[in-house]
Amino acid sequence: MEAATFEATCDYLVLGGGSAGCVLASRLSEQVSADVILVEAGHAPGPDADGAVVRDARVRTMGNPRLFWPNMIAKTNASGPGLPLLAARVLGGGSSINGMHALRGLVSDYDEWRQLGVTGWSWEEVLPFFKKLETDHDFDGEDHGRDGPLHLRRVDSTKWSGLSQAIATALEGRGIKEIPDFNIEQGDGYGAVPLNADGPQRQSAADAYLTPQVRARPNLSIRTETTGQRLLFDGRRVVGAEVEQNGRVTRIMAAETIVCMGAIHSPAFLMKSGIGPAADLTAAGIPVVADRRGVGTNLINHPFLTIGAHLKPEGRQTRAVPHPCPMLVRYSSKVPGCPPTDMMLDVWERTPNQLNWDPLAAQVANLMILLNKVYSTGSVRIEPAGNLDVNFNFLSDQRDMDRMIGSLHFVANLVNAAPVARLVNLSFLPNYASPLVFKLMQNDWQAQMLSVAGAIGLSAPGPLRDRFLAKAGRDLKEIIDDPEAVRTQVAQSTLAGGHSAGTCRMGDPGQDTTVTDSRCRVVGVDGLRVVDTSIFPTLMAAGTNIPVMMAAEKASNMILEDDRA
Repeated sequence: MEAATFEATCDYLVLGGGSAGCVLASRLSEQVSADVILVEAGHAPGPDADGAVVRDARVRTMGNPRLFWPNMIAKTNASGPGLPLLAARVLGGGSSINGMHALRGLVSDYDEWRQLGVTGWSWEEVLPFFKKLETDHDFDGEDHGRDGPLHLRRVDSTKWSGLSQAIATALEGRGIKEIPDFNIEQGDGYGAVPLNADGPQRQSAADAYLTPQVRARPNLSIRTETTGQRLLFDGRRVVGAEVEQNGRVTRIMAAETIVCMGAIHSPAFLMKSGIGPAADLTAAGIPVVADRRGVGTNLINHPFLTIGAHLKPEGRQTRAVPHPCPMLVRYSSKVPGCPPTDMMLDVWERTPNQLNWDPLAAQVANLMILLNKVYSTGSVRIEPAGNLDVNFNFLSDQRDMDRMIGSLHFVANLVNAAPVARLVNLSFLPNYASPLVFKLMQNDWQAQMLSVAGAIGLSAPGPLRDRFLAKAGRDLKEIIDDPEAVRTQVAQSTLAGGHSAGTCRMGDPGQDTTVTDSRCRVVGVDGLRVVDTSIFPTLMAAGTNIPVMMAAEKASNMILEDDRA
């Protein structure tokens, strides 16, 4: 690789074109006097096959290798093997490939940050930025935005599948009521999920914030398929970064550099640039610029466990519903030491796969358990050889293990409830290690034929159908009454969601575990901020996409305030 050459100078260099980076590039370039450069390692979706998939509200992106970082491996616990981690590598980031759930979280999530030394991020202080980013087509009033760039819509309960409506009936019988508006109403309940959808299509952060009009701004330059290599320093001040495109390394100088690479890559980028735990950097042969012990620690995510359910025809989703998961359930585990509304159940009415026509996936629902409030934390560390060691350390806190076990029983009882049981042929723990399951995640003629053959097999009479289902995973009934079998299955089947966070957390600058202050500035250096999910000190009871877009709206406002001061 050739030596770096000078390429450009700008006021703001945004490294990472995910959800946060798209928001920042758009908002900062509204200042016509400010030159903004946005750098993204992935490609920009266009009017080709991949572009069509990215905008598909049926969520066919999750198995498309072109949209993800290759060879991303993470451990779910200290003793387990490394498993592939899906991290978006495309303009729009997670918003281009995720499940499109546009949830804010609970009031208590943000108020907790204040107790952890973060100022200016209480619910009352973040609500204006949630409103600023959205146009909610289902609710108005003072708590919702009417003219933001991101459109939010819900699937009306009359269009839910027979399964979702039966689950709602069973929950009502347990005293769990409907919540019409998850983004404002608190507590336990079931209801329609707000989705970032513009009509029948996905609307990513790139779609919403980097419109053709925004891209045409003369003061905004978007560099896709360009990877950040390291930060550039003048003493302890960051003055830009080296970036690489097609083997050519160049230097982009900037008055302010903003890292938006996500909770895995942001701490890795800081460490490779000399900001992080001094002992680890020294062992890896990296000169230490700033000894920040907290970089890469506090890795958090929403661990999830999925129960498959093969449905009778009357329980299945109709093709008229574009999104496979239109409803969810918030509930309380009641495990000692845990707050209320600490659990979530996503009801995926069909299995999301890449195939446009997937008759097998249409027969199989996924009931996905998530820990809303997470206590186990992991880390992103740089090893002496320079490689990354990513370990989520899931279920290491006993409260997390107890709640995941309890929630498996919660779902088992739910599928056995009369309204649901009449629609389900079999509930099972999917065998994700099966070559057949892996093959079904592809988008080729072999996967298409396998889907058709599987759908025919599962439509056969009972005994023959059950033989096909036995290949899909382990019958839930076989283990649910055996505590040790349940614990083992939970440990083996719990996986990492797409909500990694916490590794450059905000907090009191006086504490050595703090990486960024409450204005997203990296402690110990000048001219550098981090704005992505890595700054979240704890996770909210929601996916991270809408919260990180809120954070980027708020951060862009703070950046402009600081520059005017």
